[in-house]
Amino acid sequence: MKDAGRPARLLRVDLSSGAIQVEELEDLDLRLYAGGSLLATRLLLAETTPGLDPFDPAALLVVASSAVAGHRAPALPRFAVAGKSPLTGGIGEARAEGPFGVALKEASFTAIVASGRAEEPVVLTLVEGKPALVPARDLWGLDTSEVVDALEARLGRGCHVAAIGPAGESLVRHASVVSDRSFAAARMGLGAVMGSKHLKAIAIAGRQAPTDGTDGVADRDRLQRLTARYRDQVEVNPVTRWQRRPPGFGAWIGGASPGTYAVENFRTARSGAARAWSSDEFLRLMAWGSDGCPGCLSDCIKGFAPSTDAEVRARVMDRREGGLHQEAVVALGSNLGLVGLADVLALNDRCLRLGLDPVSLGFTLSFVMECREHDLVSAADLGGLDLRFGARAEVGALIEQIASRSGPGEWLAEGAARAVQHVGPRSEPFALTAKGLEMTAFDPRAQAGLALGFATAPFGPRYDVAEHDADYDDTHPSWPHSLELSRTLGIHELLPATAQTAEKTRMFAALAEFWSALDALLVCPYASAPVRILSLDDVAELVAAVTGWETSGYEVMQWGARRLQLMRIYNLREGLTAADDRLPGRFFDEPIDAGPLAGTRLDREAFAAMIATYYELMGWDPAGVPTPAIRLAHHLEWTLAPPAHGATESR
Repeated sequence: MKDAGRPARLLRVDLSSGAIQVEELEDLDLRLYAGGSLLATRLLLAETTPGLDPFDPAALLVVASSAVAGHRAPALPRFAVAGKSPLTGGIGEARAEGPFGVALKEASFTAIVASGRAEEPVVLTLVEGKPALVPARDLWGLDTSEVVDALEARLGRGCHVAAIGPAGESLVRHASVVSDRSFAAARMGLGAVMGSKHLKAIAIAGRQAPTDGTDGVADRDRLQRLTARYRDQVEVNPVTRWQRRPPGFGAWIGGASPGTYAVENFRTARSGAARAWSSDEFLRLMAWGSDGCPGCLSDCIKGFAPSTDAEVRARVMDRREGGLHQEAVVALGSNLGLVGLADVLALNDRCLRLGLDPVSLGFTLSFVMECREHDLVSAADLGGLDLRFGARAEVGALIEQIASRSGPGEWLAEGAARAVQHVGPRSEPFALTAKGLEMTAFDPRAQAGLALGFATAPFGPRYDVAEHDADYDDTHPSWPHSLELSRTLGIHELLPATAQTAEKTRMFAALAEFWSALDALLVCPYASAPVRILSLDDVAELVAAVTGWETSGYEVMQWGARRLQLMRIYNLREGLTAADDRLPGRFFDEPIDAGPLAGTRLDREAFAAMIATYYELMGWDPAGVPTPAIRLAHHLEWTLAPPAHGATESR
């Protein structure tokens, strides 16, 4: 299919044989499966066998753009990595902002589909759009920033790199893929899948312009008008203004209410960390704060140095290191009982360099800390490290061992859910996971809609499954304009953030479907409705401006619904069922113990009713299986009789 003069193409790379093929997507495939993890899930269902180990050479790793993503415009500099998750055994996806997504689109590929396993480490290079596999034995063992150094020396400083660090090489189940030093596709262990294929990095240099001079955009004037309108509203909208102004949304913890975020593995809400982490403290350590995503004016992600030393900050600024996303400070800070902000930012930097997901890592370590306090593990079990809440030096030492799978890092590299098997069944209450994925930094007891999402989402607990309940709280909403762009999604009233009701379930279903659409299209939610600038109609206009398609808000929502349905179908095929739609017992049995939400906990009966209602809203039977009718409604009737392994027919 021609996308504004640019072919929508898959780059297929068989790492076992070294064969590289370019395949043009069918018109209807691109229209139905727009890109990102929606396209990737279709490929996984059609082209892999059930029960495949995520590290099997036959497993696929998909690095995807979309029909609309990757352009230098608001919300579009994004890409996704997808495959079978080593943590959950179900669909795995991670998304990242930054320059790499733009480079991928400018290389004229909608997705890279990697299969097989190279005998020796390799780098996939795309130079002026021409793919090649290059030996990379000399890069194996380097951290993600060092890989960029090495590839810049070969390809020029303007190249863009998505790489794994030592954690991915060691098949750490919560390893990430890090692009351009600071932008991590962090969750679900896809860096380990990349490492299992001996694919050290993907490097893109130069560009391949469309032959008709359109720059891959159907209506450049229309896109520029959208960009100008976005620019005019960035400082008007209170959320994008907060994201844009230093120190940015990575520093949200300073204003957070006790009981809404993780402290010491969610066993308490009492922490001095938030009080210590004021905006001024973050600003002292901020090294860079603009141009993270080419063409987007929000500048959400900013880089922080682990020290106020002028030389250190200058180095971080020059190399654009230290990118801080929204969860890392809590997962590696208050969750571990750490208070020193510079210490936590240093841990964030190590996660970026080693290629570790800071969220899964943080909750794996907090699991062990709580086990240590209950004498379920000893210092001897941890190689002589007395790992307790607040033990900064011990945390730093263990992170290095996890990344290399040395000493106790061998079993901690498996993540919290599998670590229970090593520690013993008495430790299970302290492993805060759902579907095998570690919890997020946000407390589900404080936001019942998010709790529903953490339990039922195909990928497990992710804080960006939907807009947060706090934005719709009927007593103290986070933002005064919460309903302005929500009404087009069918949301017309504020509700208590902690409400476990049918009405809250309806609200969550609408919010989750819209953010699922954004993820399918790889349009950034940090620029979009309900509380940011781009409305549902604006997203449709973005798609139309880039692709030339006649589209609508209805079709946008269809992409979101189709993604959720298809991911559910994939998970069912891989053995994840309604029994996996659950949360750890702590959130039902132990109330929040401090702050304005003290005494709040989830109610099992009410939560089960929310799940049942959600199933009905989604068109699933009581066992959580999408019905034939709902599959037909979303052009997924082919999933009732899956194509033979290796087939690509999807309709």
